[in-house]
Amino acid sequence: MSEAASNEDTREPRRWIDKQEAIRHLMHTSIRLIMKQEDPFAIHLLINSADKMLIDLSKKLDVELRMNWEDYIKPEFHGQFFKKIRETYNYLKHADEDYAVELPVHNIMMINVSSLFICTANYSKLFGEVTDHMTLFLVFAMHLMPEIITPELEQRSGLLKEMRITQGMTPDFFFETFEQNEGALPRFGREVAKDLQDIIDFYHLTFRQIRTGETKSSRIFKIPEH
Repeated sequence: MSEAASNEDTREPRRWIDKQEAIRHLMHTSIRLIMKQEDPFAIHLLINSADKMLIDLSKKLDVELRMNWEDYIKPEFHGQFFKKIRETYNYLKHADEDYAVELPVHNIMMINVSSLFICTANYSKLFGEVTDHMTLFLVFAMHLMPEIITPELEQRSGLLKEMRITQGMTPDFFFETFEQNEGALPRFGREVAKDLQDIIDFYHLTFRQIRTGETKSSRIFKIPEH
């Protein structure tokens, strides 16, 4: 038996996920981390991973993205462009060639928001789904960047009127207001629970149970899904 074969994990997995769920995990976590004012560099890695997966998957499925970076760049400049656009992402991933180089930091939060907005549009186009996490983020992005609202949007005039009123609002207050009125997006809490389903048992198992390979805790009462 080869070493690779002997190292294969033959245990029954808890469950399986596909690429859509993998991308959704990255995007939802990015949104919640932005809400909680967490480390923008970690968020940057998540968003760029989701962005790259969406681009790769669209090519494999032969589905045109709503906002594809490559559509705006001449083919001969694609390599140069992506090297620049992924500069921070690659810096955080590798240390072989640039181990002694310092990374210039500009407005990483606005870069994150803009990139995640593109991911949200592309996720919607690729999978035909907009989650409550994504709806919340889209409303936030429109308040932050009203110029992105297209003339074709039916609610455009109402949104622009609302945004003129809320321009004195801070991102902190925006997300605090949502958390006080989470019922406005009723699927949000269920989406969080679904995203975190693989860690719940871990925190309720004893150290001994974890070491022996147990993955399910009898301490947790799970409400069946309908």
